[in-house]
Amino acid sequence: MRPQRRPLLAIDIGNSTIGLGFYIDANIGKCLIVEKISLDHLKSSPTLSRMIINLLTKSFKTSKLTKQRIGVVISSVVPEWNRSATEAVKRLCPDPLFITHTLPTGLTLKVSNPETLGSDRIVNALAGFRHFGRPVAVVDVGTATTITVVDRHSNLIGGAIMPGINMMRESLASNTAKLPLIPLPKPSAMLGTDTGSALASGIINGTVGAVENIVRGIEEEAHMKLSLILTGGHAGLIASLLKRKQVVIPDLIFEGMRLIYNLNKEN
Repeated sequence: MRPQRRPLLAIDIGNSTIGLGFYIDANIGKCLIVEKISLDHLKSSPTLSRMIINLLTKSFKTSKLTKQRIGVVISSVVPEWNRSATEAVKRLCPDPLFITHTLPTGLTLKVSNPETLGSDRIVNALAGFRHFGRPVAVVDVGTATTITVVDRHSNLIGGAIMPGINMMRESLASNTAKLPLIPLPKPSAMLGTDTGSALASGIINGTVGAVENIVRGIEEEAHMKLSLILTGGHAGLIASLLKRKQVVIPDLIFEGMRLIYNLNKEN
């Protein structure tokens, strides 16, 4: 008998956006649709609920939405949005799975104060480790740029956090008198020949250099070779500038959420 498929909605509540990832079948793991919504455009849970329903109607007929059992898993680094997200999905799932540091994930959190570890870092770390099956550094180039490391024994052992690319450019523009808010093209050279190209070089090449230096330093301290995965909205800006081999998976977080959901929910 063919197993019943289990649709899954994964909701990633970040500092700048809410990401929606819909799997037609959580057992297979092929993400059918991904949408990102700016938090600036969301005012209430009904607004989010309408956006979720619009997303699902791309895969299901509206009449089937109330009949189809849909799992919901949520990773949130913005606690004030948790209640709104729960309200937004109550038609689909009265008991969504929130990812926390206490939830079984397949990783051991070997860090001080694991309760302060963002769920996004846990989820990305799991997906990155499962992708390679060996020690990995997951670099999430988002609102903040984070590096999260898992060793060969599936221990999440720590990492690094620094300002994200947008955060740096906005901070420079708002805290100086004459530096503009620049667009973000890839810098063509290290040497900036005007203010705009100097800012682009400093922000983007600076991020690249920091990532390379930190990952190399962690390898030396931990005595291990790390595979590298880039994810997040600005991963593409730095990927081609990195000197070390890496894999770019923009929506890695949804795969990690799927894996954790399957680990914690019965088939």
